[in-house]
This record gives sequence, C-alpha cells and structure tokens, in this order.
Amino acid sequence: MLILILRIALAYFLVVTLMKLYRNPSLWPHMIAFLPLTGFMAYARMKGMTMLAWKGAFIFAGILTIVVVAIQLYKKITIDRLMLGANAFFLVGATAFLCEIRSILYWYGMYKGAIFMACVVAVGCITLFLPTGFIGVEHPDSKKVYKTSLQLLGMSVFGLIWAFVMNQYGITVAAAIPFLVLKLLRDILMKKL
Repeated sequence: MLILILRIALAYFLVVTLMKLYRNPSLWPHMIAFLPLTGFMAYARMKGMTMLAWKGAFIFAGILTIVVVAIQLYKKITIDRLMLGANAFFLVGATAFLCEIRSILYWYGMYKGAIFMACVVAVGCITLFLPTGFIGVEHPDSKKVYKTSLQLLGMSVFGLIWAFVMNQYGITVAAAIPFLVLKLLRDILMKKL
C-alpha cells in the first residue's frame, strides 16, 4: 500500500513538473538539477541493478552533477538546495567508488537513505547563512530568509531521523518519501516569503 501511495505521489510530482515546464519554458535551466538523479536511475536500471551497475550509476551521476552545477553557476541560476543535497549524495558516492574508500562505501551500503538525507542536511548547514539561505530565495528581508531556511533545515533533520528509523524498508521509504515531503514543504515555505 505504501509503495502504491509513493508511486502515485511520484506520478503526481512528475505531471506537475511537466505542466510547469510546458507553461513556462524558462524553468528548463532549473530542471537540469534533476538530470543526475534521472541519469542515476536510468543507468542502474539499464545495467541490471547489480553492484557493478551501481558503481557505474554513481560515477555517471557524479559526472552529471559536476556538469549541472557548472552550468547553473555559469548561467547564474540559483541552485535548488534540496537537489544539490541529492546531487552531493551522487558525487560523494562516485568519489568513494573511484577512490575505493571502503568506509564510505560501507555506510552507503548500510544506510543509503540516511546518507542521502545527511547530504541534504549538510547542504542546508552550509547554505544557511548565504543571502538566499537554504531555502534558495532572494528576499529583501534577510531575517525572513534565515528563519525560513532554519525551518527547512529542521524539517531536513527530521527527514534524516526518519531515514535512519525507516532504513530497514529500503531507500524508497527511507529517503524518497522525506525528500518529496521536503520539496513540497519547501514550496509552501517559499510562497509564504
């Protein structure tokens, strides 16, 4: 039942995103942030979801992350902080596979969802004091940006705790659910600014 609900939520998210893109082509530069995630899943599924496939998927997504962030910085696009956290997950994983850092690979193997959410929290901590904050919005009142970013960071920490508690149910329950909820809550917080 939970998987069905998640599939419906993902389908809804995809439809809403595609509708936004159709109505507003200027959003395309922002949507490239999803490229590493899409590339990661496509590569892993195409190669049969084996250990070798995961290694290749992480490396592929890590390369895509570097390209995407470079494009966003070059075009001066405000980077989606949540997607940056997700993409950091791929970049760290790619580095661990390429450099054969067994301790990181062990943690990735044991706590995928928690590591994913930890990357989001890390990005939140790093970006909290930037002018656009963790929320990633330019606003004349920097205190509002900080307060809203702090709320989002708190929700991200809750998502990290969720990921540890729900680890036994796999990455879909441990990371995808809190990540989608964070994306929705972030959108609500952005509208309140």
